[in-house]
Amino acid sequence: MAQKLTVKDLRDAKGKRKLVVTTAFDHWTAKACEDAGIDMIVTSAKSLEQLKWVMEQVRSGAPNTTIGAGLPLIEAYTSDAEALRMAGEVYRGLGADVLFASGMVVDRFAVLSRQRFPCVGHVGYLPNQNTWFGGPRAVGKTWDEALHVYEQVVALEAAGVIAVEMECLPSEVAAEITKRVSILTLSMGSGPDCDAQIVFSTDLLGTNTGHYPRHSKTYAHFFNDAIRAVQQFRNDVADGTYPGPEHTI
Repeated sequence: MAQKLTVKDLRDAKGKRKLVVTTAFDHWTAKACEDAGIDMIVTSAKSLEQLKWVMEQVRSGAPNTTIGAGLPLIEAYTSDAEALRMAGEVYRGLGADVLFASGMVVDRFAVLSRQRFPCVGHVGYLPNQNTWFGGPRAVGKTWDEALHVYEQVVALEAAGVIAVEMECLPSEVAAEITKRVSILTLSMGSGPDCDAQIVFSTDLLGTNTGHYPRHSKTYAHFFNDAIRAVQQFRNDVADGTYPGPEHTI
């Protein structure tokens, strides 16, 4: 049985072993992650109401795994008071163990941290701010940009976050930042030297029906397998192969 990691366990892992993180949005995927021994499952939804349903599914599938939940952008990012209220809803009400907040301002992280909400920040490429980057791209390939990312991480560390997701940074930049800060660094396409690696479960399992990013690795092809299985069922019904005598009462 998996052992749910505490915040202390996660922080104590820095420099000792690599943490493994992926996503889940349903009971089946969450259960597969827990049975496989994933350290942390990350999930999210567009609204609190949607997140309630998603968290119920994920927690039922992975009752003994640390779950990080994204704070809904529209609701949590409007003010300090609303961020605190939403953090309480997600952390205490829905049972998330860690709070992810991509693009939240540093001062608001400090407010949450003072109330002992364990938070994860986000630097590098932020998909929810895509237009400011001119589309998906690596961030930190110039000296000025790399320094800016480092300063962002230092500010988040000072604000009290427990970790920072680093997305699409050059591996050398991510490695140098990881050495210089006490918080955990979570690599999303930022090389092997961060404290943890994150790949979306849809990329791992081959259920992503859109673009597969360069940093992802696909270990199975469940969507294609599902198409083939349903096509075979359709064909068997059409030609009379199904149902056979063994399927008939």
